[in-house]
Amino acid sequence: MGEEPDALIRTAASALRSEQLLSFLMGQRWFGAKGLSPTHVAIGDCIVLPWGDGRYAITRLVVGGAGGERVYQLPLGVREVASPASSETTIANLEHDGRTLAVYDAAHDEDFRAGLVDALVGGATIQEGETRWVAEAIRADWDPGNRSTSVGSAEQSNTSIVIGGRAIYKLFRSLMPGIHPDVEVTRFLTTTAGFPNVPALLAETRIEAAGQMLTTGMAQEFLPGSSDAWSFALERGRAYFAAPAAVEPKNEFITYARRLGVVTRAMHDALASGTETAFAPEALHPEDLERWAHRVQQSIRESLTLLGTQTEAGRIPVQRVAEARALTSRAEHHLGLIDEVVDTVGADLGSRIRTHGDYHLGQVLHTASDDFMIIDFEGEPARPLEERRQKTSPLRDVAGMLRSFAYVAATLATSAERAVDAPTRELRAARWERDVRAAFLAGYLDRAPQRPAADKRAALLPSDEANTRRLIGLFETEKAFYELSYELNNRPAWVWIPMRGISKLLVG
Repeated sequence: MGEEPDALIRTAASALRSEQLLSFLMGQRWFGAKGLSPTHVAIGDCIVLPWGDGRYAITRLVVGGAGGERVYQLPLGVREVASPASSETTIANLEHDGRTLAVYDAAHDEDFRAGLVDALVGGATIQEGETRWVAEAIRADWDPGNRSTSVGSAEQSNTSIVIGGRAIYKLFRSLMPGIHPDVEVTRFLTTTAGFPNVPALLAETRIEAAGQMLTTGMAQEFLPGSSDAWSFALERGRAYFAAPAAVEPKNEFITYARRLGVVTRAMHDALASGTETAFAPEALHPEDLERWAHRVQQSIRESLTLLGTQTEAGRIPVQRVAEARALTSRAEHHLGLIDEVVDTVGADLGSRIRTHGDYHLGQVLHTASDDFMIIDFEGEPARPLEERRQKTSPLRDVAGMLRSFAYVAATLATSAERAVDAPTRELRAARWERDVRAAFLAGYLDRAPQRPAADKRAALLPSDEANTRRLIGLFETEKAFYELSYELNNRPAWVWIPMRGISKLLVG
């Protein structure tokens, strides 16, 4: 490809026009700034990599527009082609010294991935002026043996690269300066807490520049034969919902729900075991509860206002109109119940700790060994890193999982439309969710504190289990009203799920 491949990748990168990069980005599922009206893209860093004869580089893209700036990672590759290339990974075709060059997303290049694996296993530091790219092996002895790679098919905000069937590298596309919570929490659970139900952190990559750090990826154990717990719950629940109406079916997910509760509690105990500032538990205070309550009440007002508007505009299913109007008419009742939680719980709040931050069945794997492993500790991706790293009550995670059970029940009931009548489906959905919730909470709450008697830190949970359940109800309420707004704006046919959840949470 020429006498100076290093110069060629630089030349190719510098020749890419803003509109070419933007056109490519807009076609990628992992590009999350589509709704911010991006207008231009510039390459902020181009770090040439030492493998592949200099055909590859890690680039940091700065995307700007009416919604401000966002930063993305794009590994670049360049190769000579006989005629212009055209594929979903091709960014542009360039003419250089009489040759046609294809510039593409190198994550889909096997040779690029081979060099990346070598760097992850052995460690690497590549200096580019004042910027450097670092690959750090967290476990010095890890080696997948078989270093063949493949790109995962279920791509969302990141790109996953499976290494030899034994490790998986998550290449972060959206980059933010600061400590990445997924790497930070997984490292803590792996190397400090010894928590067994998380895939071990093996390596990480980052860009260091101008006093800032941007985490660009992480490698973890790969668990072949695993499926996400959402899919597993649906699989285990189908027979229950499809059984003939005259049959009393068995709920095969109850045992698993209890185990998931045990694993969730063990995760929170592990996260509360730290002594360094970032992980040391802190006592919660009444002002924290008041702040949470204010936020929930604001969400109630906004969601019910939206529900009322959408109902009167005829934008929700006609069979849900009466239920919607009943819900909006009880706004003051809902708000008052939140005040009651504040008055009743008082200072019995437990501790604030680092949490999962976005906990639901999709963030859990059911493994080939019939257990659960927890993944994706990055929190809500749209929020700033520092906000995602803040400590809070572990019961937020509990509430998130309980709401996930509600969606499983609703999905299963909908899928059984042809098998059983509507009253039977609704009854089974209510019972399935009730029994799974009870099993999960039993597993979560039936666990003695792990701290020695000499440890003077506040208990993880409120001393009174009734207050624990009240706080779970508070966080579930917050989640359910968020879901109500989301479904109204995106999936009106699903609005009954949060409405039904709200009616069950706020009884009395």
